Amino acid sequence: MSKRSNYRLLGLVGQGQFGQVYCAASRQNGRLVALKRLDHQRFPTHKFLRELRFLLSLRHPNIVACQAVEHMATGRHLVMDYCEGGTLRSLMTEENRLSLSQSLKLVIDILKGLAHAHDRGIVHCDIKPENILLSVQPDGWIAKISDFGIARLSEEMQDRETSNTGSPAYMAPERFYGEYSHTSDLYSVGVVLFELAAGHRPFSGTPLELRSAHLNQPVKIPNTIPASWRPIILTALQKLSARRFKSATEMLIALQAIAPPELDTTSLPLLAPVIEPPECIFHVQQKQVLSHPIAALSVLENSLCRVTTGRVICDRYATSLLSPSKDLSFALPEACSHILLQEPVELLSMRSQGCFVVTGRSVYLMPTLTQGNHPLMPIQARVPMGVTAISSQGDWLASVIPNIRGEHTLSFARLSKRSMKLATAPVEVSFKKRLPIRPQIFALDSRHVAIAMQVAIGESSSSESPEDSQTLIKAFTRRGNYVASLLLPCYATQAIVTPKPYQLLALDRYHPQAIGVIDLKPYRVRRFAISIEPTLLAATDWGYILANSAGQILLLDFEGRQLGKFTVPHAITAIAPFDQRGLLVATWAGQQGSLYTLDLNEIGADLLF
Repeated sequence: MSKRSNYRLLGLVGQGQFGQVYCAASRQNGRLVALKRLDHQRFPTHKFLRELRFLLSLRHPNIVACQAVEHMATGRHLVMDYCEGGTLRSLMTEENRLSLSQSLKLVIDILKGLAHAHDRGIVHCDIKPENILLSVQPDGWIAKISDFGIARLSEEMQDRETSNTGSPAYMAPERFYGEYSHTSDLYSVGVVLFELAAGHRPFSGTPLELRSAHLNQPVKIPNTIPASWRPIILTALQKLSARRFKSATEMLIALQAIAPPELDTTSLPLLAPVIEPPECIFHVQQKQVLSHPIAALSVLENSLCRVTTGRVICDRYATSLLSPSKDLSFALPEACSHILLQEPVELLSMRSQGCFVVTGRSVYLMPTLTQGNHPLMPIQARVPMGVTAISSQGDWLASVIPNIRGEHTLSFARLSKRSMKLATAPVEVSFKKRLPIRPQIFALDSRHVAIAMQVAIGESSSSESPEDSQTLIKAFTRRGNYVASLLLPCYATQAIVTPKPYQLLALDRYHPQAIGVIDLKPYRVRRFAISIEPTLLAATDWGYILANSAGQILLLDFEGRQLGKFTVPHAITAIAPFDQRGLLVATWAGQQGSLYTLDLNEIGADLLF
């Protein structure tokens, strides 16, 4: 009987020609690692062990370290540092472009790691964006070289696959003849630097065409590459090895000489859109005049719940809100219920039972079903509430509640399907420390919640520096059992749960021109460049909807591609997607406002439904 693994698999995060890579958590301390399963046929045991000693000898902040070997039922695995930012390739997309300062910083990181490896006699032989992993930081990313020793091991294998070893687009000329040296890696770094600056590689084509270009074709530097970068790129891409930089340290010094002081990127965008999103037409299906501003909207099927000044209104419509009919009279509700409030609404959440309305002291359920011609009256449960999340089935809630000492308690309560009674003895979990800023809470699935709180890193308790203020995520079960913690590399001023399991969409206080997509299981952090600074977020089955108070709305798919942008008259106060392609937008200007119903198929966005 095999022993229990020391790690709990959280999900597959990558797959290549040598095996699969999993995100895993240590059963002992919860620390995240990458487990890389290696194919037995490609890596016989004697060669695997010989190369492993080189991997274990590399200890540097810019190298993905190998910590141990783990034998599991599925085979042997390398236990590696986990990099939640994915690969450098994931940042080099057709939609997003890294800023020049960030590009320079990442190449400097690569050279620092190579200098460490070269000093120990190890040549990577396969430097390319896919082999550069990213650790996400509040001010950008840290680049770490992966797959050390693996490419060199495949160089020595005497089988038919050796002819395909390496990546022709990044290979130095001598590599096509089976030769390599320290400067071969520097040539590959030169190709990466060129690609980051220009948006394309110096040579393209089939493997045979690439071989010919690397051996014979001169490098042409486009005008888009800064003049100070050009001599460095040309030196790195010399055909003859002897004419390149003599070492990674020499190339590193050359790059540091042209870098901005301390590479201060905190005031600059990390990413920029390569192509502006298509300008769409503000095409309205329906328009309703508002006498009071709407602060929040929630839609489910034919029911609409809205928060206005001092009250919450729940409407039941005879037909779908999204209708091709030009007659707006059908929009009059067949049933309507409302409640008057003397305190602000903390949460508005539509579920199958109706609309849950949470204030600081009460939970209301506004049923959407009717009895005859009379709507059901709202049901109220009085209990001290705080920042609250309602489960997707509407059968329980969780609240982070402050007490008189300024501390916070996580409390769970069951919700009856009929009477909306709270559990008489909810589970409570107290935090050891006071939360400096109002937290956020999310129902992740039927059994787990996550709490996001801002924490100060370092000595300062209130810092304006992105390095010192980050977001801590703590996960709990409904029984109140602590599950895990993640320190997110951002200051998440607002976040929502998306339809994708365990995924959050977040705004970063320090990088308003980028949107953060955070997958909690397996853990991954992505940033997408956006062309507006949003204040409102929504998520759908096809992507994300971002809006700002100025009236701009941006549509993104799950890969960060900007599908369209349009402008709504007047300031936007609330948005709510529905029926996959429908969108409600509430605006307000002066003493009057409007509630617009939009069909996203009709605005000219690049959407596929």
